Amino acid sequence: MEVVVDETVNLRMSGDFAEQELRSLYDWLLRDLDALDYMDVRLQSKDPEPGEMGDTLDLIALAVTSALQWPAFIETVAQWRRTRRHRPQVTIERGGTTVVVSEAESELVVQILKALEGND
Repeated sequence: MEVVVDETVNLRMSGDFAEQELRSLYDWLLRDLDALDYMDVRLQSKDPEPGEMGDTLDLIALAVTSALQWPAFIETVAQWRRTRRHRPQVTIERGGTTVVVSEAESELVVQILKALEGND
């Protein structure tokens, strides 16, 4: 039986090229047809600070509809990270909990996220 959820997961990047990396991951997720079966992917911008021109891309918001897809989601992010010259740090925020993916193995991140499911 599939567990159906309706929650938002936010993905953030840090560093000098955070906005470019977010756009790259966003495009990657849009090309992953399997991912689109269980999530709605959209970019969100933050309001400009005084003196800034235009919005700054802040995060990718995912509306996740199936908790059973965490392993596939993490593998998709891991595959994208392997294509990057400098593997960017990805921060995953879910339900008030934050997981930072730097050089962590994808299996470890899946275990962490599964553990977080019990803390809802």
